[in-house]
Amino acid sequence: MSNAPVLSLLKVLAITLAMHLSSTGMRFTATLDAINSGASSFWVGAMLASISLGPMCFAIPSGRWLDRGGPRGPLMGARIGMMLAGSVAILLPAAKFGIITLFAAATLTGFSFMLTNVVVQRLAGDVSTPQTRQLAFTALSLTTASSNLASPVAAGYMIEHFSYASVYAWAVVLPAVLSLALMLPGMRRILDAAPRSAAKAAGNAEKTGAGKKAPEKGSAMDFLRDPPMRAVLIASVMISIAWEVGNLLIPIYADSVGLSPSEIGWVLGSFASATFIVRFCTPILLRYVREWHMIVLSLFLAALAFALMPLTHDPRALMGAAFIEGLGLGASLPNMMSLVYLFAPPNRIGEAIGLRITALNAGKSVFPMLAGFLGTLIGAGASIWVLAAFTASGFAYAASAAGDVLGRMRSLRGAASSRKHVAGDAHDERDERKEPEEKKAAPAAEKHR
Repeated sequence: MSNAPVLSLLKVLAITLAMHLSSTGMRFTATLDAINSGASSFWVGAMLASISLGPMCFAIPSGRWLDRGGPRGPLMGARIGMMLAGSVAILLPAAKFGIITLFAAATLTGFSFMLTNVVVQRLAGDVSTPQTRQLAFTALSLTTASSNLASPVAAGYMIEHFSYASVYAWAVVLPAVLSLALMLPGMRRILDAAPRSAAKAAGNAEKTGAGKKAPEKGSAMDFLRDPPMRAVLIASVMISIAWEVGNLLIPIYADSVGLSPSEIGWVLGSFASATFIVRFCTPILLRYVREWHMIVLSLFLAALAFALMPLTHDPRALMGAAFIEGLGLGASLPNMMSLVYLFAPPNRIGEAIGLRITALNAGKSVFPMLAGFLGTLIGAGASIWVLAAFTASGFAYAASAAGDVLGRMRSLRGAASSRKHVAGDAHDERDERKEPEEKKAAPAAEKHR
């Protein structure tokens, strides 16, 4: 990357980090606050499910909003939503007013988190070039992974040494500071960038291997009628379900076989460290395989890990299985984001991202509750084997869809590569760099004539 795209990407990552630290801290603290206020496990689970309510209902309209008007409006909505969430939790403490205030804060947090993800995933693709886009999405996923690791730890210490309100105040202050930062000229330019024009959209993408262009207008169902995009969305949902249900069942199983809390923490920490490592190595791996190959491998490794877990009670063996699971599932996020960006029509990228977020949150709302119910009937170990079978079916589906997906990838990237050799039809970033030079050269040429 040249300096300009790198600086632009760093600004996007800074926006991501500020908003994710706020939302992750809010989710963690609201959970502990609800438990401390005497809420039952059912109501705590229902409160956490309310976080997915906004994304499940409004992610697609939010993506269309982004496509029509650019990132400024949605990101402002994300900042306002997060500041309102923190303010509600501070001004109406659950210890006095009950858990209903935390339901409101959780719903606002989910709404803010959705808008943030739609914006930063679109911006990460827009500020990069086709050659560096995968690296940009990897950097974005590493930023969110870092937030997921650091925010609960920091929030825990703040709760111990100060109060729950101190974390809620953090969730108000960080978006406010970000709002001030976005007023600076260098940051403002990122948000002022309008979505790519229809002319560039027409020149940039043939959206099927048969030479037909995907609809540039229509309903979100258009994406599900397109086999390669449908495969990406279905695989994305199955990986998300494996991640969420695995994180629910593994601690329950580990506790049932006698592991101590610290040993359970090491098992989950092994999973988290593997996701970070594999995302860091993703750009290197993609020199040898394509994104869809890694997604197919992700599902295979996750299925293998889930199949092995119920066979052992040893904490070190469970750590090893969790590490394999993390290597698989952790590799999926940057590759999924890259393929959604690649396959969507350029003037509907935000809508495609919104559809993916809607599907993911629908899965997060339903399947963890089903898994918990199943665990009470047949036990956590047997439930993990059911999850292994489910993930294996995802692997089989992804492998069967490889022809469609890889064919589309070759078609799009081959077309993009051939356009580089056509005069006046270079990619967006290079055109933008040429414009100032051409404007400077024009007066000189006029003077010479």
